[in-house]
Order: sequence, then C-alpha cells, then structure tokens
Amino acid sequence: MPVASTHDRVEQLGRLVDQYQLQLLAYAQRLSGGDLERAQDAVQETFLRLCREDLSRLEGRIAPWLFAVCRTRVIDMQRTTPPTQISSDQVADTAATQDGPAEHAQWSDEQQRLAAQLSRLPSRQQEVLRLRLQAGLTYREIAEVTGTTVNNVGVQLHQAIRTLRQRMAAT
Repeated sequence: MPVASTHDRVEQLGRLVDQYQLQLLAYAQRLSGGDLERAQDAVQETFLRLCREDLSRLEGRIAPWLFAVCRTRVIDMQRTTPPTQISSDQVADTAATQDGPAEHAQWSDEQQRLAAQLSRLPSRQQEVLRLRLQAGLTYREIAEVTGTTVNNVGVQLHQAIRTLRQRMAAT
C-alpha cells in the first residue's frame, strides 16, 4: 500500500475531525456529567492520539476506536480531577421543523420528559443508547467501545427502550 503524502494525511484527519467532533463532544460531555470543559479536553486528546496513529491500521473501525479512546480519556480525567462545572441536560433544538408555537411547546415538553426519563436509566443503558442513536454506531462498534459483548449491548438497548416506553406511557 503506498504511503500517503503529508498533505493527504492532513486532509484525511481534517475530514475525520469534521465528521466526528460534534458526536464525540456530545458523548464526552454526557459521560463527564455535563462538564463541557472536560469533554472538550477529552475530545482534543482523542484527536491528538488519532494524529499519532497509523490510519491504515484503523481502516473500517475509526468510529469505535475514536469513541473508545474518548471514553477512556473521560474516565481517566474523572479519576484524577473533580468536575469543573455541571450543567443540566440539554435537548437538541429542532424547532425549525415544527409548524407553530403550540406544536413547538408540545414537542419541547415531550423532549424534556424524554430527557428526564433517559437520565433515570442506569448509566450503562444511557451510554449504549446514546452511542446507538446519537453516534449511529453498530452493536459491534458499541461493544468495542464499552468493552462488552454484542449480546450485552443488545440486552442493554432492549431494556433501555422498553423502560423508556413504559415510563413515557405512564407520564
């Protein structure tokens, strides 16, 4: 396999940063209890580590590698330093797709209820659900990130979704 030029490597790394930066930041912020500063540091260190990696070695598994490195970095940071700030859950604002103020208010209420119920799930279920729905990772990739089995990922996702459905129907 030919060695990529420095320019090609920089372009490839830039594309990967553009593609994964927001997903990793949301994931890291959630893992760090809402600490945006810590999440930004973890994502930055993840991409710095990516710069040192042989990208051909990661072919076809960049996403799980990035999420696993980011996860490890957040956990390491939590062990060594206390959080600098805690913020409340933030729900993505897609109000532009709503028809009017009443629909937006109803949608916003539903999102707040869902976020509240999601925060009550066990942390492992929250993590696999976010990796699946927000990051779009496959079961195999989630298993690689979290260090569990594919079957365990399936069980965790099933339990999380079942619990959310039951709680949303009851409220």
